[in-house]
Amino acid sequence: MIIGFTLLVYLGPGVNSSEAQQIRIEGVFPRQLPRGQATVINVAVPSRDAIQSAEISPSTGVKVSGIKPGRNFQGALTWSELTIDVAKDAAPGDRTLAVLLPTGPTVPVTITIPSHVPSISELRVLPAQSNQPTLELQFAAVDGSADLGDSPYVWFMIGCGGESVPGVVHGKLNARDKGNGFVHAVVPNPHTSAGGGSSASGKCDLQVRMSDSAGFDSNTLKTTVD
Repeated sequence: MIIGFTLLVYLGPGVNSSEAQQIRIEGVFPRQLPRGQATVINVAVPSRDAIQSAEISPSTGVKVSGIKPGRNFQGALTWSELTIDVAKDAAPGDRTLAVLLPTGPTVPVTITIPSHVPSISELRVLPAQSNQPTLELQFAAVDGSADLGDSPYVWFMIGCGGESVPGVVHGKLNARDKGNGFVHAVVPNPHTSAGGGSSASGKCDLQVRMSDSAGFDSNTLKTTVD
């Protein structure tokens, strides 16, 4: 005698079977898209497949103008760059972002068009003795809302060869006044084995941005580390 039965799998509250099969975006930075400019967003997905397209909803005033395949992070994640143009008159507030892979669209994540953003410039890697485990960075910061904070978050991405290492540290603000100053931050040196990882040779790419005390992200600056 054959007994038929039905297997029910509990996926958790509010989760249907189609969503459970979708890939989730594991990392997005920055999550803010300033109005009137193009912003490069770094997106990490647990797949080696190339991103085919990206969709932002609602799409009014926003356009995805470029997709650049990125590096692998510890073999598990692939970072890619999305260039997103935002009109000067785009409405501030939350939007959703999803990317399309050969297996289908990812679960949407929330991004924001903020009412204001801090601006950073003049990124420098300060001279240091060779073989030091860390690097000291300096950049200028301006915020019209005067909420930079004394110890802003400094987000970084170091890319060497085919590997990328993201991270965040507390910076220190040397203020000229309430709305501007210089931020100093210390990040791992990719040319040493700091943190137990292997050291890199040759030039490495470095991306840096900061968040003010209200949680709004600045633009991203790029340089190379010899």
